[in-house]
Amino acid sequence: ESLQPENTTADSTQMIPVVEAIASPLMSAVGRGVTNAWNDPSNLAYLLLQSCKIGRISQDDEEIYVERSGLEQRIDDHVREESPSSYLVVVGPRGGGKTTAVKKMLMGRGKVVYVTLEGEVETIQANLRINLRIPSDKPFKVKDAFKAFEGLHGVDKPVLVVEIDSNVSSKTVKEQSQELKILCTDAKLAHGILILSDANATFKLNTDEDRQEILWITDLDENEMNALLDKFGILPKDDPDSAALRRRLWNEVGANAQGLVKMAKKARKAAGEAGARAAAGSAAERGVVERYIEEKQQDAFYGVHNLLTTIPIDKDTRRRLPNERWNLLSLTVSLDRSPGGVAPDDSGVSPVNLSIAVKPTGCGALTYNGEAERFLFYSKAHQHAARRWLKRRRIRHVSFLILLLVLC
Repeated sequence: ESLQPENTTADSTQMIPVVEAIASPLMSAVGRGVTNAWNDPSNLAYLLLQSCKIGRISQDDEEIYVERSGLEQRIDDHVREESPSSYLVVVGPRGGGKTTAVKKMLMGRGKVVYVTLEGEVETIQANLRINLRIPSDKPFKVKDAFKAFEGLHGVDKPVLVVEIDSNVSSKTVKEQSQELKILCTDAKLAHGILILSDANATFKLNTDEDRQEILWITDLDENEMNALLDKFGILPKDDPDSAALRRRLWNEVGANAQGLVKMAKKARKAAGEAGARAAAGSAAERGVVERYIEEKQQDAFYGVHNLLTTIPIDKDTRRRLPNERWNLLSLTVSLDRSPGGVAPDDSGVSPVNLSIAVKPTGCGALTYNGEAERFLFYSKAHQHAARRWLKRRRIRHVSFLILLLVLC
């Protein structure tokens, strides 16, 4: 049934060709041991779907999932193309819900191959070889594996989802995006979705913009944030204090999906431990949320400070980017004036140089939206933190000038 074409009824006449295409090679594979079933190309389609399944989101996540219709529609439109002309690159800040959105949208499809590139397994080929149990001394090509789907009657193109960890090298990202382009847009053997866990990873891609469709998944908007809090049953909107705290949460921190879920679970637990009295429960909830806001603001301030004051210790970085700290400071000032974003041509900073400067500090105070082609603050907390940092810097400079005047 998972290989049945969509929008068809599962009567016996329609299903016979699919059953005959899969059952015969599968039974022969079982007879001689699944570990060697890859020797017969007719088995590869079934084995790919079984060994590289996309994980379902948990029941808890399903219950609190907030619909993001615009993003879901983009993903659905992409996988329904008859002849894919590009592969979809899903990118955005960590914890924004990229993987969850993709999994949620593909849960109803039975033809999804999912691979994760991290650690020592940094290529699509190596991942599939491990999952299919193909010995290292045997020849294997990714294209051959996906060609196996063509031999199945009535089966539409599979979806290949490749999720790349943030620790994977830039070279690997370029090479694997090229592999995805060849497989999906040149050979048209699959619909490709590339998930990048690092918001600043767009520039690592192979430079072939005509074959890439960028989908930027950012934090939740205000309505989505309120819907999530409602699902958890915390900070009721009919309570003035709770409603005011919701507005403060949105204005000062923003709505990172992962962070909000963790915070909401803690708040709900705290309310339950506070006892049956509604007032005590509400106070406990608000206490958790207020601490969350303070922690996020503090982390953001240190992030901005580290980005703008920590000099890279790598000599090659200092040689390549002698003025980058000044450029980053100038970009931060520009973003403070224009929170909606600043184009690279107006900033003096390139996305590549931003990543080089950010990497030694481990700070994500600034990011680059590859879809809109604009620099942004990583979150609202970083926007507020930058404003505070710049204000303190101006006060220090003015104080220093006053001291000089007094001394003179």
